[in-house]
Amino acid sequence: MRKLLIIAYAFPPFPAPGSARAWRFYKYLPEFGYETHVLTASRPDKPLPRVTFVPPPPTSFSERVLRKFFFPSDDDVLWILPAIAAAKRLLAETPMDAVLSTIPPIHDHTIAYALKKRSGLPWIADYRDPVVGNPFRTSKGLPGWVDRAMDRRFFRTADLLLTVTDRIEAEWVQNHPEVAGKTAVLWNGFDPDEHIVPKPIPLRSHRVLAHIGSFYGGRNPVVPLASIDRLIGRGVLDPARLRLRFIGPLEPAIRSKNQRLFDQLTALGCLECSPPIPRAQALEAMMEADQLMIADNNDSNIGHTVPAKLFEYIRVGRPILALTAFGSPVERILALSGVPFVTLSPELDEDTIDGRMVDFLKLPSQPVRVSEHFSTQFNGRNQARTLASLIDSVVGARPAGP
Repeated sequence: MRKLLIIAYAFPPFPAPGSARAWRFYKYLPEFGYETHVLTASRPDKPLPRVTFVPPPPTSFSERVLRKFFFPSDDDVLWILPAIAAAKRLLAETPMDAVLSTIPPIHDHTIAYALKKRSGLPWIADYRDPVVGNPFRTSKGLPGWVDRAMDRRFFRTADLLLTVTDRIEAEWVQNHPEVAGKTAVLWNGFDPDEHIVPKPIPLRSHRVLAHIGSFYGGRNPVVPLASIDRLIGRGVLDPARLRLRFIGPLEPAIRSKNQRLFDQLTALGCLECSPPIPRAQALEAMMEADQLMIADNNDSNIGHTVPAKLFEYIRVGRPILALTAFGSPVERILALSGVPFVTLSPELDEDTIDGRMVDFLKLPSQPVRVSEHFSTQFNGRNQARTLASLIDSVVGARPAGP
C-alpha cells in the first residue's frame, strides 16, 4: 500500500468546513490503496492513528507583523516552521509516496512546497478556495502581491492542481495555459457514513428557516432579511408565522451596518441569532428545520466555490433558499439534486426578490428524495476512489512504500 502525507491545518474536531474534506481523504483513501498520514494544527479530542498534531506557536510580535502586512487572511503564519520540522521527521521515519496539501490557509501549500523542494515527492495541491481571485482575500497592496507570487510558485511546482468546481479550473487554464495538463476537479461532497436524514418537525405555530454556520463579509443574510421586512410591512407576511434561526458566528460589522433591520425583526420575534453549538446539536437543528438557507454570496457577486454545508442541507431533502450568483456551481448542484430551491442574488430588483421570497415560503416542508446523480457524484467514498486514481497518475511507476 502506498503512503500519502496530508498537510491539513484544519482537521476534525476543528469546526472549519474544510476540515471535513481532509477527514474524508484520511478516512476513505486507504480503501483505494493509500495509507494516509495527517499533519495538522487542530488538536484532536482523541488519539487517531497516523495523525500528527503540531500545535501552532504562541502569538508573537513576528506573527502579528506577518499577519498585518503579508497574510491578513491566514491564521498562524509561523506554524509553518514547526510543521516543516515535524514533516521532515515523519518522512524520515515513514517514507511517503506523495504529499497532498489542502488550503486555506495558504501555509499548507507553503509547507508542501518546501517538502517538494527537499524530497522531490509528487505534490498534489488541493484548493478548496482559490488564492488569486478570491473575493474573501485581500487582493491589493502587499498581501495581494504575496498571494500572486506564491500562487505562481505553487502552480509551477505542484504535480497536480485540484480544485472544487469546474469554474475555478476553467479560470486557471484561461489565465495559466501552461497548467492545463495538470488540473482536475474534485468537488466537495459528503461522508456517506454520517447519518443525515429529515427528522419529524416539532409541533410549533411557526415555520423555521434555519442557517447553520458563519456569516461574514459579503456572505451575509441582508438580502432575505430586507425582503422579509418589506413583506411584513406590506402585510403580506405574518411575523408570528415565521422564525429565522441563525446558528453560528455573525460578523459584528454585518449587524452594525444593518442594526435597524436586525433590531426590527428580532423585536417582532421572527429573527433568532444564536452562538455556535456542538456539531451534533447543529445537525439536529438542521434536520428538524422546515426550510434551510445557504449563503454563497459575496461583495463581488462571484459564484466560485461551493459551501460544504450545501451537501448536508441537500441530504435533508427540504426546501433550500440559496443566496448565490446566477449560474453558480451552487445553483447547478441544487438543480441536479432534486431538492426544491429558490435563489436570491443582489442584482435582482426588490420586487423580484420579494416575489421569490413569497414563492419560497409557500414551498411545502415535506422532504423529497435526493437524486441518484447527486448521491453518486458527491459521495465521499466515490470521490476518494477518483482521488486515488489522480494520485496514481502523478506517482506513476514509483514503487509502493514498504
